[in-house]
Amino acid sequence: MNEVGNWVLEEFTPCKLPEEVEAGFSQVMSTIVGVNYTPLLYAATQVVAGKNHMIICESTPVVLNPVRSLVSVYLHQALPFEGGKFQLLSIEPIRIGK
Repeated sequence: MNEVGNWVLEEFTPCKLPEEVEAGFSQVMSTIVGVNYTPLLYAATQVVAGKNHMIICESTPVVLNPVRSLVSVYLHQALPFEGGKFQLLSIEPIRIGK
């Protein structure tokens, strides 16, 4: 890839998610095929009827010569009395540059 004028992602170190969030992230993301998501930053939480978690991830397509990108992964964790299960709310690209 020609780097002149293009944004090039740096090499990142995966982050350590809180134990319960890591288990939920692994469970939810194991159902997605064709792309690997690596947590880079456990960015935010939101208390709702349960808890939402925002995780910044590196997205790497499972193809020859993949182009990595950054995404925000949003998970919802149900309340404990509802089982505390995790579900994927959305995966949103992070726009780099203009």
